[in-house]
Amino acid sequence: MTKTDTVWKYCYWLNDTQIEQLKAQMQSQGIDMLQAKQNACEILLADIGYAAPGIWQIICKFDAAPWYDASPFAGKHIVASTRPLPEAFQSCLAATIRPVDFTPPAMPSDDEKQALVETDTFKSRVPASWWAFPKDMGAAIVAGLQKMFGSQVKTFDELHLTWSAAHANFVCPAFRAGADCGGAPYSIADSTHISSCCVELFNMLGSQEPLLVRPCIGGVIVKVLEKDRYYRMEPVRQQ
Repeated sequence: MTKTDTVWKYCYWLNDTQIEQLKAQMQSQGIDMLQAKQNACEILLADIGYAAPGIWQIICKFDAAPWYDASPFAGKHIVASTRPLPEAFQSCLAATIRPVDFTPPAMPSDDEKQALVETDTFKSRVPASWWAFPKDMGAAIVAGLQKMFGSQVKTFDELHLTWSAAHANFVCPAFRAGADCGGAPYSIADSTHISSCCVELFNMLGSQEPLLVRPCIGGVIVKVLEKDRYYRMEPVRQQ
């Protein structure tokens, strides 16, 4: 794996008071913060951007929102910046993100995906509402992926299994990179068949180890992340 030494984004979770303080500070410096309108990942488009808690109920209501609502950051604002925020906000730093050149050594079979989602660890962590994705919307997504990206997936159940296994491999890793990458867990599908990568990139899972994350198809469509590229999320351990 090849990685840059330069952090691409610093990611912070701020409460209502802190986000207002940050906006005031940025405004006093003549810096405009981009506010995400429909997808939280839009914040990655600017030098500094933020997404309010309500953003998760728009485009990502049925995939990312369940994880956000179940995370320690529920009710908080996510901020991404190309530079570290002032010292007053450093206790809110949750993760850094940088692109890496990484080739996964293996991808799971359907049986291995099923085994990932059936682990007791994943079952204890996955939000109940994750399984409530509307079937008609799921069928429309499958049709769209077939038309736009040539996906061979035929049913939403098949797609949702891959979505679930992708998260499961970060909750209870079975597929890890080699020693040169520190054995980090990685995304076990291509971007076309991944959902809600923000769960890992913004460290909603509270991971204590680095993660190698591919963009979900939403992040690719919004043009904030490069299709099938891996990004290394480094968790920040607060003292």
